Amino acid sequence: MTKTAGATPISKSSNSYYSRIMSTGAKMSTTTIIVIIAVVLFIILAIYYYYNHVSPKLKTSYHANREGEFGSSESGPTKQAELMLFYADWCPHCKTAKPIWNDLKTQYQNKTINGYQVIFTDVNCSTESAETEQMMNKYNIEGFPTIKLLKDGQIIEYDAKPTKETLNEFLNTVL
Repeated sequence: MTKTAGATPISKSSNSYYSRIMSTGAKMSTTTIIVIIAVVLFIILAIYYYYNHVSPKLKTSYHANREGEFGSSESGPTKQAELMLFYADWCPHCKTAKPIWNDLKTQYQNKTINGYQVIFTDVNCSTESAETEQMMNKYNIEGFPTIKLLKDGQIIEYDAKPTKETLNEFLNTVL
């Protein structure tokens, strides 16, 4: 047994036991560190994958179908669709919708949307003529403003508040 000044005696047998414990503990902590590093790397890769591959597909914002839009050079004749605005001069909602309608007409004038050329028709229902009365009956106009789309023999009613965004979405979705 060796004795050091001021220290407790350590035997050779206990010294080897102590060395064995320290070396095993060091291996265990190295293994633990490797596992922790592997878990951290996995989490970082998972976050990277989520933000670059999953998250962009989860965005639900509206994206209009722009295929063949704005006078594309597709062969063949373009079809026509007629967008009709039935309004009255005395109607406050019509007065609000009219500038939006005019902007939309300017935006899509002489342009093609998904193979359709849009023709804009304004029908002033304030004037009581036989032609206006006939159109109101034919398209079942009960209030103002009313927007209808005639496409391929179908009459499609626009049933939202007339804003530039909703009208653009309507045209790009229906045509």
